[in-house]
Amino acid sequence: MGNAQPNMTGPEAEFVKTEIENNCVVIFSKTSCPHCHSTKQLFKNLEVNAKVYELDRREDGAGLQDYLGALTGARTVPRVFINGKCVGGNSEVQSYNRSGKLTQMLQECGNN
Repeated sequence: MGNAQPNMTGPEAEFVKTEIENNCVVIFSKTSCPHCHSTKQLFKNLEVNAKVYELDRREDGAGLQDYLGALTGARTVPRVFINGKCVGGNSEVQSYNRSGKLTQMLQECGNN
């Protein structure tokens, strides 16, 4: 049977597209995920007003995660978008921060 493909044009797709187009930083997270906590804490420490969506607290969370997996090639959380582009998860964000690239990315969308 296999898994059904997520709807690439449904309400989950529209929600994700709208949020990443209208916010400099969007984090799709889960409340119990330590990697998500690290990512959210980093942006908080940088005083970046990131838009955070906790997938485990939303009725459409599983559908959003399926769509994010299809969109980005990974279903893992966090899924971080900066300036409309997926930059990856916690490891990538922490690496960008250490290299100084994160600050540059944030400046490009007028944040920080």
